Amino acid sequence: MFCNFAFMYSFLLISHIIISFLLILLTSFIVIRSILGIYNKFELSYLIDIRISIFTVYLLYIELILGLILYAIYLRQLTSLITQENANIYFSARFWAIEHTILMIFAIIFGHIGLLYAKNLSENKQIFQKKSLYFGISLILIIISISMNMIRNV
Repeated sequence: MFCNFAFMYSFLLISHIIISFLLILLTSFIVIRSILGIYNKFELSYLIDIRISIFTVYLLYIELILGLILYAIYLRQLTSLITQENANIYFSARFWAIEHTILMIFAIIFGHIGLLYAKNLSENKQIFQKKSLYFGISLILIIISISMNMIRNV
């Protein structure tokens, strides 16, 4: 039973990490393409500019679900190990998890706003401007969140 539980946790964690780096690549692509689109280097393409944005927002939501599942599993494991000696470690890990979750929720919100503007505006330059702004903010939040985790684990 414990072996399956550990395998499931590892599988979810690895999936979460892989999707995180995929999100960095996709949001970077969206931001770079949008910036170039502002300066008329690219024309708006429904397949590339809208579909990739939709897929990216879907991945953001999947990341949220995976993250919440991982957090629940982590808390369940950690609460059985809490003693007075390691209480500070528990609370610092929990505090980090809350910061990470909040940053990722805002990344989802900004990505979703960028997608809504991309789908509802009619002028290409405005679409590229809004996408570069909102997906850019989302990208920055994702990078900060991942960087915080790397710094915490060093």
